[in-house]
Amino acid sequence: MFSGLIEEVGTIGRIERIDTGWRLSITCSEILSDAKIGDSISVSGACQTIEQFSAHEFTIFSIPETLAVTNFRGFEPGRRVNLERALRLGDRLGGHLVQGHVEGTAKVLSVDDGKALNIWLEYPSAYIIPKGSVTLDGISLTVMEKNAADHFRVQIIPETVRKTNIGDWRAGTAVNIETDYIVKSLDYVHRHQPR
Repeated sequence: MFSGLIEEVGTIGRIERIDTGWRLSITCSEILSDAKIGDSISVSGACQTIEQFSAHEFTIFSIPETLAVTNFRGFEPGRRVNLERALRLGDRLGGHLVQGHVEGTAKVLSVDDGKALNIWLEYPSAYIIPKGSVTLDGISLTVMEKNAADHFRVQIIPETVRKTNIGDWRAGTAVNIETDYIVKSLDYVHRHQPR
């Protein structure tokens, strides 16, 4: 489990593409201080497992299912990715509960840096609700509004821009999305209650 509060932005290094998946190396400077092989780490919202690590680099192996549903398939060396370590029992929860189970990719429609940074995205889901939570590239955000065309808006504070890869987003960018699993769970329970 994660909180959607990004700890660091890392950079994709080497990519080894083989039939059974992709092995990626990611450089970073802070979050590996207490790492262990086998630890879960959120890479732009997708829960991955640390295979190997050094002081400033770690490797993950992404299986075909991960590559099929995430924006990883578009990664190239130099791409900036959001990183977060898994929550520990007793940690404060400042964002919302995030599983790291990416459902697909949302398409950025526009980035408007007016009085506030407003980003419109497109993703069809009944689980995106105004004032509800959504995770985009691993970032816990609040849905400001949604329209009938499956477009929704998030508004970004400067601290989030500073600490994440949001500054790289442009119209057409594909970002990993995970809708709020509490909303999904309640819907599932409601639909599967004995009548």
